[in-house]
Amino acid sequence: MLLCNPRAGGRWRELADILDSEEATYTRRIVTDSVEDVASALADLESDTKLVCIYGGDGTIQRVLDRLTANELESVTLALLGGGTMNVTSRWLGMSRTPVDNFRHVVRAYRSSELLHRELPAMDVETGGDIYRCFTFGMGPIVRLLHAYEQGRKGKLAAVGLAARAMSAAWLRWPASFNDILAPMKATVTLDGEALPYDEYVALFANMTGQINPGVEPFKKEVRARNSFHCAAYAVSARELVAALPMLVRGWLPVDVRQLITRAFGGGRDNGDDSRGLPTDQRYVNRVAKELLIETDETLYTVDGEVLEAESPMKVTIGPTLRMAVGPRLNERLRLAAESRLKR
Repeated sequence: MLLCNPRAGGRWRELADILDSEEATYTRRIVTDSVEDVASALADLESDTKLVCIYGGDGTIQRVLDRLTANELESVTLALLGGGTMNVTSRWLGMSRTPVDNFRHVVRAYRSSELLHRELPAMDVETGGDIYRCFTFGMGPIVRLLHAYEQGRKGKLAAVGLAARAMSAAWLRWPASFNDILAPMKATVTLDGEALPYDEYVALFANMTGQINPGVEPFKKEVRARNSFHCAAYAVSARELVAALPMLVRGWLPVDVRQLITRAFGGGRDNGDDSRGLPTDQRYVNRVAKELLIETDETLYTVDGEVLEAESPMKVTIGPTLRMAVGPRLNERLRLAAESRLKR
C-alpha cells in the first residue's frame, strides 16, 4: 500500500514523481485530501498487506500509528518515505534521499526480498481515556511556542522571528505577550514510580529515537533498552533554558555554575560530574525510563509535532513494536553486518 498525504510539506512535485514512477504500479495507492482523512483511508486495510509506504511528515505517521491496531502494526512493515517538514523519524531510519528515491529503493528491495528493517517500539500516551501512539512526546513552554507558530503564519522566516521574540522575552521579559507562553509548567512528574523533587518545568520530553528535531539530540548517550524510552525534564526558568540550549541540543549535560565557582575556591562537593569532569545541574533529569506519569493543569502537549489538548493525569508507556523499513545506505550496512555475523 502507498498512502500519500499531498499537503505534507507542500511538495506536490515530489508526490507526482512517486505516483508516476514504475514502482507505484505495484502498489495500491491511496491519496488523502488532508491529514484528517488518514484514519478513514486505513479503515479497509487488507489483511494480506505486508508493506505500507507513507508519503508524509511526522504528523501523518502519527495518525497512521493511531489508526492501526497493535496486531496490524506488528504484522506490517512501515516505510516512511519523507515528504513532510521535519521527517525526523524517516531520517533516523536512513531515508535521507528524496521521497521518490526512498520509495524506489523500498519497492525494489521488497520485490527482491532484500528489504531490511529495524524494530522500534512506539510510545503510548494515555490522556482522558484516549491513547495516542508516537515516537516523541513533549510538554511545557516549547510546546506552547509550537502551538503559537501553528496558529500564525508559517514558513522559515516566521519560525525564526517567533524564536527571536521568545529568546528576547526570556531575557528581557519583552515582548510581554510571551510571558505566559514562557512561564514554567507546574506539574508533578513521576519516573518509574519515583516522583521528581520539583514542581515547575520549562521542558519535559520523552522519545524513542534519541532525536527530537534534525540536529536536536538532547538525550544522554545511554543505551536504551527495548522496553524503555529516553526522558528529559528541566526544572529551571526560560532564561536558564535559553542559556543552556547550545549544550542541551548536543546531548551535553548543563553545568552547575554555582558549584563550579564553589569548587574554584576550594569548597563544595562532587555531585554528578559529567564526562568532562564538570559538575552538572541536578535540576536536569536525563535518563531512560519505562513509565512517565504527569499530573498538571497544563493544557497542551505534543505527539510527533501534533499539538493536542492535555487532560491530567497523563501516562507515557511503551507501545507495540514496529517493523520500520530502512533507507538505502542503512540497508546496505545492515546487510553487510548480517553477512559478517554469519561468516563468524
